[in-house]
Amino acid sequence: MREPDVGLSNERTALAWQRTALSLLAGVAVVARLTFDDVGLLLLLPLGVAGLLALWVFAESRFRYRRPAAGVRRGGRAPFALAVATVLIAAVELIAIAAS
Repeated sequence: MREPDVGLSNERTALAWQRTALSLLAGVAVVARLTFDDVGLLLLLPLGVAGLLALWVFAESRFRYRRPAAGVRRGGRAPFALAVATVLIAAVELIAIAAS
C-alpha cells in the first residue's frame, strides 16, 4: 500500500499566512507613519496591538504548518486575529480622516 502524496500544501498554506501577516504589518507601519501627526500618540496604541497580532499570526504560521495536516484541528484564532488587526487599522485611519 502506497502512502498518500501530501505534496507541498502545508508549505504553500504557511507561506500564504506569512505573506498575509507581513502585508498587514506593512499596513500598520504605513498607517502609523502617515497618521502620527494627525492622531497623536494615544491612537497609535491600536496600531501597536494590530502589529502584535500580525506578528503572532506570522509566528503561528511558521510553527503550525511544520507538522502534517492530517488530524490537526486548526481552529479560528489566526483568522480572528487578522480580522481584529484589520478593524483596528481601519478604525485608526477613519479617525485620522475625521480629524483632518
